[in-house]
Amino acid sequence: MILFKKFILFIFIFSIYISIAYAASFDVSIVPIDERIAIDEFATFKLDIQNNLDRKDEYRIYTLDFPTWDVRTEPLVNPITLEVEPNSEESIEIVVDPLKIKDIGIYQVNVNVRSKLTNKFISVPLKVTILSTKSLIHGYVPTIVTGIDVPEKIDPRKDVPIKISLNNQNIIDYPDLVIKLESNLLKETIDVQLGPKEEKTLDLTASLDPLTPPQEDKLVVTVFKGDRSIIIPIVRKIEIAGYTQQELVKEEKKILLTRRHYDFISNNNEYGGTFKVETSSFASIFSSTSPKARIIKENGKRYFVFDVKLENNRMQVTVTKNFIPLFVVIALLIVLVIIYYTFRSPLLIIKEANNIVKTEGGISEMTIILHIRNRGQNKIKDVEISERVPALVSIGKDVPIGSLQPSKILKHERKRTTIVKWTVDNLDASEERVLSYRIKSRLSILGSFSLPATSAVFKSNDKPMTSSSNGLSVGD
Repeated sequence: MILFKKFILFIFIFSIYISIAYAASFDVSIVPIDERIAIDEFATFKLDIQNNLDRKDEYRIYTLDFPTWDVRTEPLVNPITLEVEPNSEESIEIVVDPLKIKDIGIYQVNVNVRSKLTNKFISVPLKVTILSTKSLIHGYVPTIVTGIDVPEKIDPRKDVPIKISLNNQNIIDYPDLVIKLESNLLKETIDVQLGPKEEKTLDLTASLDPLTPPQEDKLVVTVFKGDRSIIIPIVRKIEIAGYTQQELVKEEKKILLTRRHYDFISNNNEYGGTFKVETSSFASIFSSTSPKARIIKENGKRYFVFDVKLENNRMQVTVTKNFIPLFVVIALLIVLVIIYYTFRSPLLIIKEANNIVKTEGGISEMTIILHIRNRGQNKIKDVEISERVPALVSIGKDVPIGSLQPSKILKHERKRTTIVKWTVDNLDASEERVLSYRIKSRLSILGSFSLPATSAVFKSNDKPMTSSSNGLSVGD
């Protein structure tokens, strides 16, 4: 318990010590130089800062009385800061300007001094005496309230709009003011005339190199009368935005071939993403790319995707759509079709089985039908159709009504086959005949039963020709 009380006492004493140390970390004193002025003059003071710490510190000097009073340095520095070495003293001369004072009298201007290390501040009062409200033409102190409007984020491909507002709060004419805009990227100088109590707005446009890389910058605006700055410089943070763009720069069109050249551009030469070129399922089959791309599907569409490798902020891509191979294939198919239709037999024979009868699980009877058609443009003559039937089956004598009767039925004992022949004198163009016969088996045929192709000989344009049907397999 005693130890705990000692610990609490130590913490209390230590806190008091720290508070006193920070409270006394620096001291500020004021020495008036010229504190009695006319209303259009400015007062000057010497400000002394004593750093009581064992470390170097930086002090910010400012006032909360703006815009009634302005506190600045000569030459202008913004913000006003002063670095002081450990356990040392430094001085700075400050200017106090009555911006909106209209009457004579004694005024108090509060100036704050803030430590960067401790964030503690000391407020010191400055007494300024206004002796006269009459304007002093000679040695007149310009008072011009200045504002600037500029985009925080800038696209370097586009013009940068800059709007500067000027408000002359004095009654003197300024025919030769100079406005300077300075940054790492922008440098502009504008001559302007400003009459007594005149307000003016300047609309300016600045241009950047479109390939300006992404970066942060500060735009400083200063108004000069002669070689002297008459305002506290205005500082605005600006940011150059990164961008990417792709554009079709050239298109070459030939028969069945299209070649498109794309440029991918970025102001960030280290850009390592991808970019896409839309295609289609059909076109992608006949397309090639340089450099080689991969294909992805996204939202129902198909794209060529390229990995970006920039050189001087640019990447060039070529997409070639070549339908010549497709044309060659189509042309070849057309030629083959023409050849087929030119040299095919004009006599078409189609064989099929019908009215199949099964007994004891096997085939016992069926009707064989032959469709004979002249598919040519010329009449064919002396058509003789031959059908070979295995000896396993016999040919029935019943022929369906309307069917042409066989002209011959011959048995070939050595080959154990039966030959059935039909004779047709003429077949006109597109004319069709149907031939049929019925076969029977003494024993049921288990499994499948096959018949060879039907053959035919005929004349077309007095030239002997042959033709054959499909083979026929019936059953499992």
